[in-house]
Amino acid sequence: MAPDAAPVQGTEGCGPCSVLSAQLRHAVQERDQSAEVDARVRIRRHMRQDHGTELPLPSHP
Repeated sequence: MAPDAAPVQGTEGCGPCSVLSAQLRHAVQERDQSAEVDARVRIRRHMRQDHGTELPLPSHP
């Protein structure tokens, strides 16, 4: 996965987005790939359900 976790864009002021982004950053820093994947899934699900936005899947170089 990416060496650093980009913040979720366009969701300033959303508590769940802040929590999920923090979980993703922590997982990346700890190099916990399982937790990273889980956080990315939760972010995508939250964005779809609560913000009506579909995030693209991460691409690998």
